[in-house]
Amino acid sequence: MNNRLQILIDIFMERERQNRLHPERLSLPMRFVTISEEIGEIAEALQEGDMKSVYRELIDTAATCVRMAEEMFEGD
Repeated sequence: MNNRLQILIDIFMERERQNRLHPERLSLPMRFVTISEEIGEIAEALQEGDMKSVYRELIDTAATCVRMAEEMFEGD
């Protein structure tokens, strides 16, 4: 399996987890705040030099961005 496919699978799995843990819909501005928080967690992991956590936080951030995009379509 190539790296891109694994990354997309990991994002998909994180989206599923997000739906199970937090099924509520947020306003788009609040979802953006969530994305900003995730970006901060990437920065923290980078400062600590923890590349495993950097990857996990990148996946979490990407999944949260996907969720925001999904919620935009739900408003149509």
